[in-house]
Amino acid sequence: MRAIIAAAIEDLCSAFSRHGYNPTPIIDLGILVAMADGMLDESERGMLREIFQALLETSLSAEVVDHLITSSLDVMRAAGAENRARLVGAILQDCDAVEPGILVALGVAFASEGLSAAERTVVDRIAKAAGMPIPRLNELIENARPKVDADPVSVRRSLAPGA
Repeated sequence: MRAIIAAAIEDLCSAFSRHGYNPTPIIDLGILVAMADGMLDESERGMLREIFQALLETSLSAEVVDHLITSSLDVMRAAGAENRARLVGAILQDCDAVEPGILVALGVAFASEGLSAAERTVVDRIAKAAGMPIPRLNELIENARPKVDADPVSVRRSLAPGA
């Protein structure tokens, strides 16, 4: 699972660079999913830090991560989360990076308690805006779902940053 998400982050960064986009939509992608349920837990924050560090190719302090999160939330409040999700989906499609983008979104969702109904709604919205068929989205969800036969705490630990 970690390797799939790491590869997706790398693919997404490369696609954005090739197509001349700045990383803001990738940051928004992570925030849209992480904040779908109205809260940001430590597991999600850790996954966002990994994504942001890969994007910016540097180590980030908690303060910088918090600033990126706050800035993204401000934009979403002004534009509306649904509008931002549609824009992110359109950019993913324009960059030929729909699958890596959805995998990164799923990595954020599965970083904590799993793919909640609110997170699924956001991922569906982004996938629809990007032109991804629902059957393919369902396949990606199953491929990204943690495959641990242990208790939920072990699943969260296996997805925790640095695991």
